[in-house]
Amino acid sequence: VASPNGATCSQYAQNVPYLLVGALINARAVANVLTHLLDTTVHDLTLIACGERWNPPTEDGELRVAIEDDLGAGAILSYLNYDKSPEARVCEGGFQQVQSILSDVLEDCGSGREFAQKGFEGDVKHAAQLDLYDTVPIMQNGRLEPLLSRKT
Repeated sequence: VASPNGATCSQYAQNVPYLLVGALINARAVANVLTHLLDTTVHDLTLIACGERWNPPTEDGELRVAIEDDLGAGAILSYLNYDKSPEARVCEGGFQQVQSILSDVLEDCGSGREFAQKGFEGDVKHAAQLDLYDTVPIMQNGRLEPLLSRKT
């Protein structure tokens, strides 16, 4: 299922030095790449949980929290051994609290129920898997390209 808001965020941020796409399914791989970048460059790190647009959209286009995005960011953060902001620690703690029941949480959250009603329950189950992939999408030349991460 496409993520219009994630695509919008990627489009706006395509000129940053490094733009990676992460989720629960590639959290460790993203953390491995981030660890390498933090250890070898002078860049800071910002993780953005993009959220989602209401369906149907509100008049002002207001975003809603998408806990799957928060949990994905929390999973990535859980693999990083650096000082973290209070916001990052809360996000990481939320992930750690529900790590053993990710599928249940994502199936029962607002967007999970919404996707199931549209016939995408398989996509929700797939997205709830932790560290399924070693590939990290990275923005290069205005488009996302695959970057393989080292396993650790």
